[in-house]
Amino acid sequence: MPSRLRPRTGLVFALLALTACKRPTGNGAADASPDVRLDVLADVATDTPADRPRDAARDAARNFVPPTKIMATAIWTPVHTQPERHSKNMGYLRAGAVVDVVEGPVRRETCVVHRGHPEGGWYRIRDGGFVCVGGAMASRWPNRDFLAPEQPDYDAGMPYRMGIIYGMSVLYRRPPTQADLHTYEPWRYSNTPDEQFDNSDEEGHPRVPPVRAHPRTLEELRGAGSSPMIRRLTVGMYLALDRLVRDDEVGERYWHTQSGGYVRSSRVGDVHHWSQSHGTELNDAVTLPYAFVIANEAYNYRVSPSGSLGSHHRIPRLSGVALADAPPIMAGGRWAYYRTADGMAVSARQVRRATRQAPPPGTGPTEKWIDVDLDEQILVAYEGERPVYTTLVSSGRHGDDPAHNFETPEGSYRILSKHVSNTMDGETPNGVYSFEDVPWVMYFQGSYALHGAFWHSHFGWRMSHGCVNLAPLDARWVAYWSDPPLPEHWHGVYSTPDRLGSRVIIRHSRANEHADDDRPAEANAEAEHGN
Repeated sequence: MPSRLRPRTGLVFALLALTACKRPTGNGAADASPDVRLDVLADVATDTPADRPRDAARDAARNFVPPTKIMATAIWTPVHTQPERHSKNMGYLRAGAVVDVVEGPVRRETCVVHRGHPEGGWYRIRDGGFVCVGGAMASRWPNRDFLAPEQPDYDAGMPYRMGIIYGMSVLYRRPPTQADLHTYEPWRYSNTPDEQFDNSDEEGHPRVPPVRAHPRTLEELRGAGSSPMIRRLTVGMYLALDRLVRDDEVGERYWHTQSGGYVRSSRVGDVHHWSQSHGTELNDAVTLPYAFVIANEAYNYRVSPSGSLGSHHRIPRLSGVALADAPPIMAGGRWAYYRTADGMAVSARQVRRATRQAPPPGTGPTEKWIDVDLDEQILVAYEGERPVYTTLVSSGRHGDDPAHNFETPEGSYRILSKHVSNTMDGETPNGVYSFEDVPWVMYFQGSYALHGAFWHSHFGWRMSHGCVNLAPLDARWVAYWSDPPLPEHWHGVYSTPDRLGSRVIIRHSRANEHADDDRPAEANAEAEHGN
């Protein structure tokens, strides 16, 4: 580690590396498993002074006590179905995650272990699956030689602290030197504002990668594999933040990100505001039909015995309203009003309504499944025939031009994988976008997913590039409720034949009514950047 780096916390900063941790010292007396001891002792041929380090390895093997907990040390640490490197993954851990050991080491073959690690091998962890310990992926816990990144808050809608990029910048593999800054951020040494900088058509600068002021593809942003630059960052991109470090040589502070990069802190702003809204748990007392207010100004109305509407009171946007199971009131023969459970009424134009749906064929009596109504922009979670939760969503935007049509596809799907967070990026006619560590992601078809959205709060309107957006708190609820279960401290889990994901039904309740003409003006601007 360069001495010019020091963390804001005052601790010595260690890079988030995909390398092995140093061998911890055994702390008890127990025989190692035969394959572990043979692997270590095979390296010991003589008993000369030059071989004493090998004697230490032999002593460590004899005194080896299997760990009761292990810690992931790689950004992506797979959990295998079998103690075999080529077996299927059932999920994965992220660096710093600590899990309980059930058994191990069960074997050492195909687990790449660094020499001198008597604990190396395959371990069965709680909740099933095997992790390779002693190499680049995981180590015994505690491990004081590894500085773990800030761990996600599993109880929050936002697992990580998020930052937004305010100006053109660069994500580096390590803190940059002065020469790196001149090479990869040339706009800092010119009179051209960074947002307008464009050297993509210039010649004679072999060390300066092309920079387009408004990149059209993600490839334009990527750095070469051998360069210090991971990629360029443009205004509006999001990063998950780990810790702040200071580089005294260049006089800059850098955020170390959860993905393992470094970005200049002056170009990063904290994301403080995200929707705290959430849906409603349903039970015998509160059930369907149910509605949510989506208008900025909405009211409830008193209903006279004759059915006319009287005085009203204002209802906040995103409020939930329990409805009566009764036909709507038609005012003036044109406008519909839904009767509420407390004897009032609300305008159908100002709310989104969830109604009870029959389970898909073959659904078990308590099987979990999800219904998404694209026209009402509402999600309902069911267990068999029983609705248990409902909330607003934002699905893909409609466009008459195929290049701008991002509608979420109808169909019957299953959750294929589930992630505490996952990076999403892509290209649109309006430019590129990148959202690092989007919270509570549940893929159900290709790149289509249910996930939390912290960059807007216009739930109830079509906003995305095809995914189904939920408020972060709602996304967390669905992620922990649905199948396959997300084990404690795992970062991701995959559906398997014996652990199928919950069914997801995406449908239109009407003739694909777009109903976006009266979407709030501020939502129209944000919809251009939604994922």
